[in-house]
Amino acid sequence: MSRRKSAKQLEQQLKYAKAREEYKAPLREDGAATQRQPKIPVKYAVLSTLAEANAAFTIQASKKSIEFFGGITLLGLAEVATDPAAPRGFKPARIMAMVSDSSPAIVRAKGSNRPYTRYGSGSRGGGTQYNFTAPITADTPTNLKTKVEAVVTAKKGSVGGAYGRIWFESEDYPYAASGV
Repeated sequence: MSRRKSAKQLEQQLKYAKAREEYKAPLREDGAATQRQPKIPVKYAVLSTLAEANAAFTIQASKKSIEFFGGITLLGLAEVATDPAAPRGFKPARIMAMVSDSSPAIVRAKGSNRPYTRYGSGSRGGGTQYNFTAPITADTPTNLKTKVEAVVTAKKGSVGGAYGRIWFESEDYPYAASGV
C-alpha cells in the first residue's frame, strides 16, 4: 500500500500545477541575439582497435573548453589536415568539467516556481559558462591515461568548491556491417 499524502503536500502540488499552467514562454524576437559557443575543427587520433592504424578524424570542439583545459597540444589534438569527418555515431574520448561556487544556492524554476539546488558558478541568466567538454586523445591508452591525469591535476583547483568536478568519458567507435 502507498502512503497517503497530507493536505499540505496536496496544496503544494496544486500550487506548482497552477504556476506551470499559467506560465507562458516569452516569444523570441526576430533578429534577437543568440548565445553562440564558437567551435573549431581539430584533428583527433582514433584509439579504437576497430579503426585502421593511425586513423584520424576532423571533429568540431568548443573553443572555450579547449582553452579551459590548456590548449590543443595538451589535449593531444592537432591542427586540421585533410582527415575525413568522423563516422555517424562516433564519440571521441572526452574530458568534462563543471565549475561550481563554494556553496550551492536554492533557486526557484521560472516556469513552475519549484525550488531546486543550483551548483554551477555565476548567477542564472548571467551568461557565465560553467560546463566544459573537450576531446582528448593520445597515441596509446597508457599515454591517454597519463594525459587525463595530468589535465585533472592541473585543473582541479579551478573547478570551484567541493561541488565542482572533472570526469572522463572514453571513446565510442561504432562498427556495423550488413549484407549477406
